[in-house]
Amino acid sequence: MVTASAVQAKFAPSAKDNYVKAFQLGQPQLDQAGITTPLRLAHFMAQVLHETGGLTILFESGRYGSNALAKMWDGGNWHKYFSGRDECLSMGEQCKVDGGEALFNRVYANRMGNGPPASGDGWRYRGRGLMQTTGREGYRKAGPAFEADPDLVVDPQHALTPALDEWTRDGLNAAADANDIHVITLRINGGLIGLNERKAWFAKIWPFITGGTPIEHSIEWKVQEALTKAGFSTKGVDGVVGDNTRSAILAFRAARHLPGPPQITNDLLLALNLTTV
Repeated sequence: MVTASAVQAKFAPSAKDNYVKAFQLGQPQLDQAGITTPLRLAHFMAQVLHETGGLTILFESGRYGSNALAKMWDGGNWHKYFSGRDECLSMGEQCKVDGGEALFNRVYANRMGNGPPASGDGWRYRGRGLMQTTGREGYRKAGPAFEADPDLVVDPQHALTPALDEWTRDGLNAAADANDIHVITLRINGGLIGLNERKAWFAKIWPFITGGTPIEHSIEWKVQEALTKAGFSTKGVDGVVGDNTRSAILAFRAARHLPGPPQITNDLLLALNLTTV
């Protein structure tokens, strides 16, 4: 079977050295965790690649500008931590100075096993590593050594341990066997944030592991390319038909006076000058 290290080399060529070395050293750990089938490996790597931005993120960034803070506020995530929107946005200046230390100490305080803001736990136990382990409790679950020294989470010798511990603790091999990316994402993320992106990673990785047709050759990929070229952005070409692609299809149909559903059908392919299915 294709190894996790091979998946990393193929799909994360800009991976941090810590992660490259972790996968080069970590096959025995992956085997012990039961990630020994194509489905399990594809789902594990899809989640890891999403959580780390293609294995380029070691630590959660706290360098929020006012625009990013506005999105966090408007998304309804941080209302409980600030008296109002202006106070939230004002943290942008502080983030320029301390990289987000004061912000994390505030928004991560008194939850996930962290102490109050003055404890510094929010910053000390910010997101790190392959599954972006966050909160004192998360580090403690990975083992006493990680709670004592959080930076072990990104050490090549230890980076796979917290990720695989979370994977096995949450029973995600069974979810992978069922090919249920919704359940996997819910248990890792606590919600479905980034679900489409996780699906896109899986769609790329799966044919590589199984020797199937690369996602770039799929009709979904070609439709997204054609729609984007025609001026109807799908917000990225990834071979996965999600809300953005369906919206682009409907917009294209409306502009061409071509009635029909937001799915890929023969009339749509003809209108895009693509071969019919």
